[in-house]
Amino acid sequence: MGQSAPIFPLRDQLNARAVTIAGKDGHPHLARLINEADAGRLMRCYDAMTERGRWFRMLHHLPHLSEDMAQDFCKPDPERDLCIVLEGDGTLKGEILGGARITGAKDGRTAEYSVTLRPEAEGIGLAHKALALVFAAAKEMGYTQIWGAIHAENGPMLQLAQSLDLYVRRDPHDASLIVSEADLQIALK
Repeated sequence: MGQSAPIFPLRDQLNARAVTIAGKDGHPHLARLINEADAGRLMRCYDAMTERGRWFRMLHHLPHLSEDMAQDFCKPDPERDLCIVLEGDGTLKGEILGGARITGAKDGRTAEYSVTLRPEAEGIGLAHKALALVFAAAKEMGYTQIWGAIHAENGPMLQLAQSLDLYVRRDPHDASLIVSEADLQIALK
């Protein structure tokens, strides 16, 4: 008999567009898997970010996502990665407000995380909830460790990491970076 595909209920719910995340204002935002049709929306989301926000997200100067880069971001490896986007409404209906992703290592045990939000979506708890969602998905996918690199001057992201009970420490190879990490077997019980 052939191997059956792994069952990932959370990914299935995201794919079915059945997950919403409410900010502190109580307003629900659809959380769904990114897809290839999102490249233009992803470019507009990135362009809407402040220059400092883009620096903190990429950890280097990148003023604009090229179409090729955006298309690559919109095609995560379905075996190892997961990327969710949060959809806007009102004047931002159909646009991407931001999202969170995990990028799995070849070892199948560790995954890097990241999160991005447009300025309009910051400060209402969406980043916290989006990361909690992808951390749960990472655990469901069999990952045991997650980690992320944060610029030492990115106070809001450092506070977010601490609010998610991530262990933070200086990167021993780069004094400008903080490494945040968690053991998913302990963190998400």
